[in-house]
Amino acid sequence: MDLLLALSPGSVVDTPALRRAGLDDRRVTSLVRDGHLVRLSRGWYAVGAAPTPQSAHRLAAQAATQGYAGRAVLSHYSALVDRGLPTFRADLATVHLTRTQSLHSRRRPGLVIHRRPPLGAWRDGQLTVSFVIAQTATTCGPMAALIAADAALQRNLVSRAELLAAADLVKGHPRTALLSGFLGLADARCQSPGETRLRHAFHVMGLPVASQVVITDGRRSATVDFMLTDHPVIGEFDGLVKYRRTRPADGFPAGYDEIVAEKGREDWLRGLGFEFVRTVWTDFDDVSSLARRTCSAIERTRGRPSPEAWLRARDLATAREAALR
Repeated sequence: MDLLLALSPGSVVDTPALRRAGLDDRRVTSLVRDGHLVRLSRGWYAVGAAPTPQSAHRLAAQAATQGYAGRAVLSHYSALVDRGLPTFRADLATVHLTRTQSLHSRRRPGLVIHRRPPLGAWRDGQLTVSFVIAQTATTCGPMAALIAADAALQRNLVSRAELLAAADLVKGHPRTALLSGFLGLADARCQSPGETRLRHAFHVMGLPVASQVVITDGRRSATVDFMLTDHPVIGEFDGLVKYRRTRPADGFPAGYDEIVAEKGREDWLRGLGFEFVRTVWTDFDDVSSLARRTCSAIERTRGRPSPEAWLRARDLATAREAALR
């Protein structure tokens, strides 16, 4: 245990290092069973308690890159996890690396090593953020790339031009036929994967939207996830985490205060003449149903006078879009 005590929780250690510390296979198995070691991949372990799937993937990726000692670097969604960018439909049990020199690929359980990509994919010896986003589309589809692109734009890690250039570098690879179109929709104002998926759903419906719109009546203001620019309809993604609280208070359920505040906000916006389309993550499994609900919201606005708050918010959103071009 001396070696383990000298390492901080989350440190990565390989089998030869454990052997040098005097730990044979039987002892290693015992340490894994007792939670002192976590098996990451063949021959590699992490010190400490069992990590989350994301942190476990990060540790396994660290072990893999150490094992290849400069001959391969993190790529695809493994590089996204390392950079703290969101993933979507990623197989976190499998690490992806890309070779720095060789044009040969390799696959084994838990690890895929890809051939070296073109020169335009590299910067300072590492794959660019835009390129690993494009690579991710080849394993997880274009929506995964769009979700990561929105987050990367928000953090100023990439530009739109870089994203589209990276899409060209993977053209012809599996699952990339629609990639340029998806990345062309990337928006730094989307604040979560759920918002990204909702904005894309509106795009599929052919409904133009403005993101993160401020609506006001002159006395009170609220920022909404999306507002249709052709109809006074608000679209919002309900991330349930925002309604959680560490513990209940005063006998009310956890999140009660937040729910009451949100209900008051929605009632106020409806009083201004807006209709709502609220979504949760599972709604994206049936976009046709979401489209029907959206059409119903639009129908409810027909025949009414255009709300002044909507016209004002639309003008401000249009001016903002023009300034960004």
